[in-house]
Amino acid sequence: MNVRTLMLSFVVAVLFVTAGPAAAEKPNSTFAGKIMLSDKRFPSQAKSLAAFNSKIRSLAKTNFAEDKEKREWKIHFAGFLRQPLNDLEYLVKIYDLTGGRKQLLLTFEQFTNERGQAALMSSMTLERKHVGVNKELMITMESKGKVLAANRFKVIGQGEKFTGKVDFSEEEAAKGAD
Repeated sequence: MNVRTLMLSFVVAVLFVTAGPAAAEKPNSTFAGKIMLSDKRFPSQAKSLAAFNSKIRSLAKTNFAEDKEKREWKIHFAGFLRQPLNDLEYLVKIYDLTGGRKQLLLTFEQFTNERGQAALMSSMTLERKHVGVNKELMITMESKGKVLAANRFKVIGQGEKFTGKVDFSEEEAAKGAD
């Protein structure tokens, strides 16, 4: 092996070792502008970027079943921003999209440890009395009036059962007879 071949091999090896992951593998470009949702906690780190992205994809879901005892949904979310958040506070908003209209249901504040974060992870509990059941919802992360990330999801549960039977008090029945 001559010196030239040895040097070329060394340069190629250094390039492979020092090259960063491809832009498509960065979590912010892979999931940019999306909020990933799960009923399990998302990992905050992994052995590699590809492993992290794979784990996020495998945990992500769009349909959430109601906890029948508590009558609520526990949802973990990870928002991947197109640009780092230049603030310590952001808003999470939940909209009802059922029936073709966009109606704001809930808004709550979240805080970060430091400015410049590009991935924000947290969880929320949605109560049936606030969001209803069998609804198509949209979650957004916003800062200073600008939507940073969004996604759609469904909350699924057993709806109210109506028998069609109406019970009137004697007073109501007497008024109706007049």
